[in-house]
Amino acid sequence: MTAIRIVAEMTREAPREWVEELRRVSPKTTAHSYLEFKWEFVLGKVKGVWRDRSRWVLYQMQPAWAIPAGIRRMLDDVPPRLLPPGRAHARRAFIDDYAHEMYRTQRVFPRPFWVIQGPNGGVPAGYTEQEAELLQVMGEPTNPPPVGLLPYADFDSRVIQQILMRDKLLASGMDVEMIADEDKILSEYRKEVSEATWQFRRAFIDWFTGTLADGADFLTWYTRRSEADRVLRPATKAEMVAAIECEDHFLATGDVPTADVA
Repeated sequence: MTAIRIVAEMTREAPREWVEELRRVSPKTTAHSYLEFKWEFVLGKVKGVWRDRSRWVLYQMQPAWAIPAGIRRMLDDVPPRLLPPGRAHARRAFIDDYAHEMYRTQRVFPRPFWVIQGPNGGVPAGYTEQEAELLQVMGEPTNPPPVGLLPYADFDSRVIQQILMRDKLLASGMDVEMIADEDKILSEYRKEVSEATWQFRRAFIDWFTGTLADGADFLTWYTRRSEADRVLRPATKAEMVAAIECEDHFLATGDVPTADVA
């Protein structure tokens, strides 16, 4: 029997210059969430051979005051690794040992936000409900590429541009009535948010149609999934018309209509 040796790093510290640059765009504070590096250790097969597929992931650190009560109760309990196997498995659906340790030491709840991989500055760790609905109507996969699927990438200006875009995209759905009461300030916010909302809806669509969806690695992975035949089948003429109309409607309103293409 031939022994196979895989060289992989289970843990890594982000370079100091990376941390300094991240702090410039995402200051560490207890007033709101901020981003932090985490080396996500992953082993995966590439053409039948085990490879190190570990990647840097940016986690969103939610301050203690903003953590939902149910999650806080679990974080205040023992870490999942100390629970009986059945309970540990159920607990990890909500929090893992990393989350428990970060809460114990820094009083934050970490959630994966951005995976640094691929040639375009990375991909989201997950999609919002609205994004998933839009992607489904557009015939795109509703799950992002998993950690390690796309090529390794360092933290650089492309990552910063992407996370700033995504942050604004998520924020553009905010209710400006909650921001200010004064007519002048409210009017300025309405104008700014309206413009930003359209721009980032456009950017969201462009990102999938021109960046992520064309990635050969992603399509290779996705077409091997059992649901690929259903999602990636050739579209009918009615479906293509509905997708175009959906894009226009989404850009104008932010709503994702249900396509009637039977």
